[in-house]
Amino acid sequence: MLHCTRKTVIQEERSQDEFVRLLAMHSSKVMSFIRILTMNHQDDAEEIFQLTCVVLWQKFSQYDPTGNFAAWACRIAHYETLKHRESKRRIKLLSDDALEALAEAAMPISAELSERRTALSECLKKLPASDHDLIRQKYFEGLSVGEISNRLGRSTHAIYRELSKVHGMLLRCVQRSATEALS
Repeated sequence: MLHCTRKTVIQEERSQDEFVRLLAMHSSKVMSFIRILTMNHQDDAEEIFQLTCVVLWQKFSQYDPTGNFAAWACRIAHYETLKHRESKRRIKLLSDDALEALAEAAMPISAELSERRTALSECLKKLPASDHDLIRQKYFEGLSVGEISNRLGRSTHAIYRELSKVHGMLLRCVQRSATEALS
């Protein structure tokens, strides 16, 4: 009897590990999908994402490991979005049929956003340290161009010019990655 219990515990641990691995791998795609369905209402999107994660965990034993986890998770997110809309009793900007159509259209969009986000992350790693630092200050620390120029002792015009150059480099890098992915 003890052997069966130990075997069950080991299987549950593997299942937990696999769930965490799959969720970590696809969470940005699921969140992008939810943001599209909620029309970017951040609080709603975060709440629905949390509810979706709970349901995914509860139903993980029903997931077919040969299937597409992201598609399965997005389907559950779609249902959680519908339930959330009903629970809030808000004025619905979209009918349930329109939301269904949006959900179908959102799958490839969220996949593309996830791929572009991954490409951007890789492109950021390739930047020279000074350019990476500039991007970090602007977008991760949320500093204004004026604050950055004061910090670096450079003119705001020079900072704008440098940001424009870095944006162009990142755009070309992401586009190159997308082109390579299609090849």
